[in-house]
Amino acid sequence: MVRRWGLAWAVALAVVLIVGPTLVRPAMRDDVGGSSVLFLISWMPMVIGMVIAWGLVRAFGRRDELDRRIAAAMDGHPVYRELGWMALLLVGLVLSMVMLSWIFTVYGEQTGVSPDLAMSVALVSRLLFLFAVPLLILDRSGLTVDGKGTAMPSIALKVSEPWRWLGLVPVVVSVLLIGFLITPHIGLPPPSLTLYAMLVAFTVIALCEEIFFRGMMQSRLELILGRWGGIVLTSVVFAMTYAFIQPYDAVSQLPGIDFVHDTGMALLTYGAAGLFYGYLWACFRNTWLNILMRVSMFLLILPPDLQIGINQ
Repeated sequence: MVRRWGLAWAVALAVVLIVGPTLVRPAMRDDVGGSSVLFLISWMPMVIGMVIAWGLVRAFGRRDELDRRIAAAMDGHPVYRELGWMALLLVGLVLSMVMLSWIFTVYGEQTGVSPDLAMSVALVSRLLFLFAVPLLILDRSGLTVDGKGTAMPSIALKVSEPWRWLGLVPVVVSVLLIGFLITPHIGLPPPSLTLYAMLVAFTVIALCEEIFFRGMMQSRLELILGRWGGIVLTSVVFAMTYAFIQPYDAVSQLPGIDFVHDTGMALLTYGAAGLFYGYLWACFRNTWLNILMRVSMFLLILPPDLQIGINQ
C-alpha cells in the first residue's frame, strides 16, 4: 500500500509546500508571477534532459538488472531505521551550519562572514553530516566482514558498463540549453584562481550531497515508495534542506526573505532540479553524472556572494 500510493503522497506534500507559501505571502506570488518565464526557461532543459534519458535507457539500458543490484545492495539494511538516522543527520547539518556561522561571525571580520569562511562552513558541515558520518553508520551499516557494505559504493562510483555513461548525453544537452538561455543575461565568471578553488569546493559539496540524497536517501525511499515516489520525496527533502540552511549557506541561491517564502521558492528551484538529478540517478545509478550536472549548474549560476574578489 505504501509503495502503491508513494508517488501520490510525495506529490501532495510538494504541492502543499508550494501552494501554501504562494497563498500566504504576497512576495511569493509576485516572484512566481514575475519569474514564470524564468522558471519555464530553467525547467524546460531539464525536462528535455529527462526525456532524452528515458529514451536512451529504454533503447540501450538494462535498468531492471540495475534495480535488482540496488535491491541486493540494500539487502540486510534496516531501511526505515537508516532513514530515521538520515533525518537526524540533516538536523545535525542545519545545527552545524548555524553554530559555525555564528563562530565565524563573532571571531571573523567585523563586517561579517567573508566568502572564504562562508564556504568553509558549507564544506565542513556537508563533509561531516552528508558524507563521513553517513558512510560510517548507514551505507556500511556495520557489515564489514562479508563485503555488503561496499556493494552500493561499487555500483554508484565504479561504473564499468558503457550504457550507464550514456547519461552524459542528457547532461550535456541540458547544460548547453541552460547556458544558451541564461548566460546572455548573467554572463560567465572570468577564469581565476578563486574561481578554480570554488569549483573544487563545490565539487566536494556536490559529491557529498549526491551520495547522501540520491545514493543513500532516494535508493532507500524507492524501495518503500516506488521509483517516482522516491524521486519526488527526495527532491522535496533536498529543497527543504536548502530552505533551512539558506541564511548560513554560501552556495544557496534563495532570496532569504523569510522561511515560508524560501520554502516555496526552494521547491520551485531546488525541488524541480532535484527531479532531474533523481531521475538521472534512477536511470543510470552513476553518481559522476549527477556531480557533473551540479558543478556545471554552479558555474552557470554562480552565487553572487562568491563573486567577491573573483578578479583578484
